[in-house]
Amino acid sequence: MLHMIELRPDLEALLRYISDQGFCIQDDDLGYGIHAWMAAAFGDMAPKPWRLFGGRRRPPRILGYSCHDAQALRKMLEEFADPSVFVVTSEPSHMINSRPMPAFNSGRRLGFELLVSPVGRKASTGVEKDLFLIAADSGENENLNRETVYLDWVRERMERGSACTVTKIEMSGFRLVRTTRQTQKKNGKRIRPNLRRPHVLVTGQLMIYQPDAFNLLLSQGVGRHRSFGYGMLLLKPVS
Repeated sequence: MLHMIELRPDLEALLRYISDQGFCIQDDDLGYGIHAWMAAAFGDMAPKPWRLFGGRRRPPRILGYSCHDAQALRKMLEEFADPSVFVVTSEPSHMINSRPMPAFNSGRRLGFELLVSPVGRKASTGVEKDLFLIAADSGENENLNRETVYLDWVRERMERGSACTVTKIEMSGFRLVRTTRQTQKKNGKRIRPNLRRPHVLVTGQLMIYQPDAFNLLLSQGVGRHRSFGYGMLLLKPVS
């Protein structure tokens, strides 16, 4: 059974753990640091995909999907986590909650919200790059539109396996986020390249076609970097 997980971490303790692990807390995107904490806290049981709400100026809240409920995650944390990991959610106000996801029938219409990072790898180099820039490099379309590139990419991935039909879709937000990612050592020194990655908020409506495939879509997420805060499909009633 799929569960929605809610984590309310202690921001100060979380940032201290992230900093101690060598991640840059001045980044626009804390995804790599939060991923490191959740891996240390929950191991293979860590929610994925997930999304961070709030952040530096408001109390943070993490929503994610997992096949394990809050009780199982708390047990894992309490039995095996290091103190610096445990303290992030140890206080009563910084708890782990969950609820089972409902079963949606074929034909159900729902609204959705999705935060994605539309990137791919260039066939010639294997280097990860913004999908819009990859399309622009091809030179096949002089009137290329960033929003169209991103939305076509999202629609194709959501409709895979006949999970659903996207009936309405729009780009509600876009920015480039800065991330400093650790890499393996080279010549005795650790390389920390500065990356800029598209951060795209998509909203719309869908109609479920195959319920089992749709449940798989929820559990797997959309696009790349689903372990780092992207790809979680949040559902809403159709207004």
